Amino acid sequence: MKKNWIGTVVLVGMSMVAGSLLPQMWEQVLGQPVGFSVEAPQVVVNQPAELPKWCVDFVTLPPLQGETLPRIRVITVVDTESKRIAVYHMDLISGSVKLLTVRNIQPDLTLDQYNPTGLLPTEIMRDKQRLDGKR
Repeated sequence: MKKNWIGTVVLVGMSMVAGSLLPQMWEQVLGQPVGFSVEAPQVVVNQPAELPKWCVDFVTLPPLQGETLPRIRVITVVDTESKRIAVYHMDLISGSVKLLTVRNIQPDLTLDQYNPTGLLPTEIMRDKQRLDGKR
């Protein structure tokens, strides 16, 4: 009987040691906590470093009358930091690039409205106030 009792104690002790070591080894091998873990899981978020400071658009103009292939591509560059826009024409046959215009658009962006068509924002607001007043 004494032999069985010692064997049981050894077996329970070995089970406890194995139970405490195996999850740690699995965590190191798999990289994920197994069972009950005291540490909270970590979340890694990859954010873009910064938004682009410029935008480029390419538009090929349709061929001129009597021509079969398009000849001019319009390249528009918008610098969002300096609030400037530049427009170029590229001749697709010769490959030459010609600067057409550069403009500071910062003052344009401060306008509420300029040369709008259809309902103006002020008209929409006035109609909305009129409808709210009838309720």
